[in-house]
Amino acid sequence: MRKIYTAIDIGSDTIKVIVLEKLDNKLNVLASNIYPSLGVKNGVVIDEDLVLATIKESLKKINSTLNININKALINVPMDDANYRIVDGYTTITGEDSIVTRDDILNTLQASIYNKIPEDEELVTVMPIKYVLDDRTEVKNPRGLKASKLSALVMMVTAPKASLYKHLALFDKVGIEVVDILFGNIGDYHAYKEDEFDKGVTAVIDIGLNKTDISIFNKGIISASKVLKIGSFNIDEDLSYVYNIPLDKARKLKEMFINLDKSKASKDEFYDIKDKSNIKVSINQKEASEIVYNNLLEIIKKAKKELNNLTKKEIHYIIITGGISNIPGFDKLCIEVYNDIVPTKMNKIGIRDNTYSSAYGTIKYFINKLELRGREYSMFNEDEISKMVSNAIKNEDTKIFGRFFSRLFDKED
Repeated sequence: MRKIYTAIDIGSDTIKVIVLEKLDNKLNVLASNIYPSLGVKNGVVIDEDLVLATIKESLKKINSTLNININKALINVPMDDANYRIVDGYTTITGEDSIVTRDDILNTLQASIYNKIPEDEELVTVMPIKYVLDDRTEVKNPRGLKASKLSALVMMVTAPKASLYKHLALFDKVGIEVVDILFGNIGDYHAYKEDEFDKGVTAVIDIGLNKTDISIFNKGIISASKVLKIGSFNIDEDLSYVYNIPLDKARKLKEMFINLDKSKASKDEFYDIKDKSNIKVSINQKEASEIVYNNLLEIIKKAKKELNNLTKKEIHYIIITGGISNIPGFDKLCIEVYNDIVPTKMNKIGIRDNTYSSAYGTIKYFINKLELRGREYSMFNEDEISKMVSNAIKNEDTKIFGRFFSRLFDKED
């Protein structure tokens, strides 16, 4: 079976859609798109019609590239008011030779959360902390091992039904079947994850347009989170006020001209723009960069304060991501506040933008979950895949894509 997966991440700033194919233990980008988001603020839907329209538009390019309509996806959901509970459960192994199967693992996970989800909450994910064979041997993956009883200690992650259902209803209205859901911070963690992260405590900070999501991971398991109602929009507002320019021009200035590395921001470079009174203004790079630097430093320091509230344990690694982390010199600014910064740079062909980290990591997490449970799954059937290949090869406007795509599918399973 060809294994192809789609993830959609709706933010207040943009909608991110990516389609990945797993081949030879590598993830290859088949299609991706970042589209301006409308109707969302602080990660919450405030205008359903606008959101539905932008979801449809964001999918148009993807559907055109692949020559089929996406109808299944993994979805990133808001992390506000999330709850984390450590629960446990067990199942008796009754199969042949008492060998633990994938069904036994699923039964154990279901037993762990049975009757433990509050009525007004919905399950987001279950993250196994450890499995125990016959109350003696602790293992990470019990499949294929021999035991008469399998127990599990897990982190049960839930969120309020009201906000989740409102978010997920959007996809039903545009004909997308939601295969699984996940918090964006869990995706961020897995997008940048190294083996060392799972040995200690790692923090994730995702700076969005109107909010900043903060999470703590203990040995790879999310254990706490907080959402700050502050983001890069505050920087746009400050630039707009200082230079008397519209917000859209302030944002463009931030994205195209700023360098957060103080040694590289030039006092001799200028950005010419017309202000709100239609008067030409020449903006100095060093001065404008200083404004962005100070604002961003304030956001990161507030995030650090929240991390100290979320855990008393020593944090070994810090992941700071989001669209604003693409600005040159971002890492140097972060080092001023944190010592153990993880370099955040998406280098995969097709998604060389940190904005994709949540969606990309969501697919990685989903694939890992399938593998641990011994399952295979693809969001596209063989007929759809054949149609994609045929279109990619025939389309003269995408010759490079066609050659790449055909190479992906020239091997048998």
